[in-house]
Amino acid sequence: MDAVRAGDLDEATVNASVRRVVALTERHSGVSGAFDSDAHHALARELAAECAVLLKNEDGTLPLSAEARIAVIGEFAARPRFQGGGSSHVHATRVDAALDAIRALAPDVAYAPGFSLDGSGDARELREAAAEAAASADVAVVFAGLSEREESEGFDRETIDLPAVQIELIRAVAAATRRTVVVLSNGGVVSLEGWHDDVDAVLEGWLLGQAGGSAVADLLFGAVNPSGRLAESIPVRLKDTPSYLNFPGEAGQVRYGEGVMVGYRYYETVELPVRYPFGHGLSYTTFAIDGLRVVRTGDDRATVTMRVTNTGDRAGKHVVQVYVSTAAGPVRRPVRELRAFRKVSLAPGESRTVTLPLDRRAFAYYDVPLGRWTVAPGDYTIQIGENASSVVAETTIGLGGDSVVPVVSLDSTLGEWLSHPLAGPALLRVLSGGKSRRTEEDDENGLRMASSMPMGRFLTFAGIDIPHATLRELVELGGSDGAAA
Repeated sequence: MDAVRAGDLDEATVNASVRRVVALTERHSGVSGAFDSDAHHALARELAAECAVLLKNEDGTLPLSAEARIAVIGEFAARPRFQGGGSSHVHATRVDAALDAIRALAPDVAYAPGFSLDGSGDARELREAAAEAAASADVAVVFAGLSEREESEGFDRETIDLPAVQIELIRAVAAATRRTVVVLSNGGVVSLEGWHDDVDAVLEGWLLGQAGGSAVADLLFGAVNPSGRLAESIPVRLKDTPSYLNFPGEAGQVRYGEGVMVGYRYYETVELPVRYPFGHGLSYTTFAIDGLRVVRTGDDRATVTMRVTNTGDRAGKHVVQVYVSTAAGPVRRPVRELRAFRKVSLAPGESRTVTLPLDRRAFAYYDVPLGRWTVAPGDYTIQIGENASSVVAETTIGLGGDSVVPVVSLDSTLGEWLSHPLAGPALLRVLSGGKSRRTEEDDENGLRMASSMPMGRFLTFAGIDIPHATLRELVELGGSDGAAA
């Protein structure tokens, strides 16, 4: 009001803003207060089963038989961790516990908490009781993970390891029973080191929501075939991660030194082993891909087509992953980047042709001087990955890309001049005119040594006297204002 009265703000501008706010109030549809909670819960269960990732499954440990003697271990089975902490909390209409869902599917189920989430009780006694229950079972299913004490908002985790009491529990149970399955509940990635090789199967559940307990049971017993894929790599060590030396920073400053080399882009580019790569995920059936065909649909886009076949005896879903690999352009590129994906549902023996378009963004890098995404002319290899580390099919195409001629001036480096499509050859002709081939080769070696030197400084340093008119012509070929010479 003061601004309007002082003449600093036009009242018509205020009125226009008010009209927009009032218009929002007129667009609401009203709240009835009624909704189908059963239908919503069923959808939550379906989505949860789609998201869990089967990491390991040795010798067909999963799916479980309903006739097996099963020991369910871990307090998370009875008190599920199904959502994030802090302000992300929601009030669920109901929460399914995995223990209840497993007991509904199998008649012979024993339970032992194994550890306490609040730290109460004797850890050794809890662990020994769990191992005793596991020893009498055909298979033990250990529910482990992170509580809100280990991960929530407002603080950072200092480790990616599971709590020590849980690692000790997993190893004790694995030593006591014939087969061990671990089901994980965690928001951020956790290390599998120290226990992974002791168990037969690992199901990464993440935070699966209010119906997660039933979804986990569906997956464990094969009512649903696992089809989730890792959206992040699981490293062997925390110090292997690309941001390890940069985060959390120093003196209140964080340097994002990894650039585009984050996650799998880094691990694959530097060939650093991980426990499980981005895109990994197992199934109870098998799939095959053949007939890969890539067709250019322009200078900066293409279409990828392939056939996917379910070669197993169970219905299942496969995630087709299309990566692009290239060295084209003036910037360092990751060895491969995921550029398209699709989940395909197939019956046993069924085949389906899948077509995925790749637009210009799939081939582009960000050109800082130009301030835009740019597609460099050159070769691009289209790869179909089982995951980010395993390529099952590939083919290479050439793209015309964008016609970008850089601008060089006397402040540009000699190397930038020599790589310029117009000014570079002209500069070499001026510098090498009339010399023998051997002398030209010696001069070129010297030019490479001075490639990082600004052009103007190079001419002065080398004592090269180029006529003013010739220098102006070179600068104009470089795209700069000839007056700069």
